[in-house]
Amino acid sequence: MIVVSRERNYNIELLRVISCILVVCIHVSNVYSRAYGEVSGGTYLFSLITNCFSRVAVPVFFMISGYLLLEENVSLRKSVHRVLHTLMVLVFWSVLYYIWNIVFWDDRYDFATLFEEPVKKHLWFLYAILGMYIALPFFQLLFKKMSRRLTEYFVVLWVFFLTFYYVLALADMEFTYPVPMVGNSSYLGYFVMGYIIRYLSEENQLGSKLCFTIAIAAGIINIGLTCCGTWVSGSHEEIFFQYRNPLIAICSLGVFAGIVEHGRIRFTEAQKTLMQMISRHSFTIYLSHIIFLDIVKEEMEPLDLPGWIGIPFYTIGIFLVTFAFAVAADNAWKHLRQYLPKAIV
Repeated sequence: MIVVSRERNYNIELLRVISCILVVCIHVSNVYSRAYGEVSGGTYLFSLITNCFSRVAVPVFFMISGYLLLEENVSLRKSVHRVLHTLMVLVFWSVLYYIWNIVFWDDRYDFATLFEEPVKKHLWFLYAILGMYIALPFFQLLFKKMSRRLTEYFVVLWVFFLTFYYVLALADMEFTYPVPMVGNSSYLGYFVMGYIIRYLSEENQLGSKLCFTIAIAAGIINIGLTCCGTWVSGSHEEIFFQYRNPLIAICSLGVFAGIVEHGRIRFTEAQKTLMQMISRHSFTIYLSHIIFLDIVKEEMEPLDLPGWIGIPFYTIGIFLVTFAFAVAADNAWKHLRQYLPKAIV
């Protein structure tokens, strides 16, 4: 289906860098959004705007993984290595945050909930991606053999069940027996859609402008729904920020497809070097930025700044500090890994 180029794709690098920054922005925006009633109406609205459009970050991370991995040849050895490595990362960061929560928050994690809720909420991404990696060889073989008609059928079913299950959830009617593959995981859908967009965009392109227009329209509608829900309930309403919300899906797909279909973006060598560096440490940035967010929430008064100043200020500040930490931590790990079994590193 796809002719694989060995040249680095800087459109994908750009997506990864943007998503890395936006993940930090999500959690900073949450501080302001969840303070509804304590902050001004303007600050709350600004936090909804940044919160909503930043939500594309996690689906884009899944799509990047699918874009890059599903076209690879099936290799059980690589897959097992990827699973073991991710499992080791999950264990390490779970232990680290367990200790951090005790020392910093005096909060002890209940290990009885280990398979329901991670030690720190953002670690759910590792739970989800670990499942993708376990099943990856089957998906690699399956989707490479699928015809265009079956691929389009998958897209239609995934969008339908994503919307159907979400509407049921809004009505407090959770579906007990979801349809396998196309209906039981929004994250799997994002993962596969990354590959499908790569495949379909070679033949049919909507165009970057249309993709971004659709993404912006979906985001605006979602912000409006959140405002209405908050006004009706009298408290900040987060249900429209869930990743299974089809509007979040449309917004995320629009951003991803818009940059993928843009064509080769010209960057200077300095810009390429910076993107590669951030991209190389993006995983550690994602995993560790909550430490510095916790420090900001506990030791500073972020709500003292209006949202239009505080959100970009703390987002950029936390990102830069976390980036420096990630570079140091990854370099330390690079030296340490030579003493560990090759199967897990």
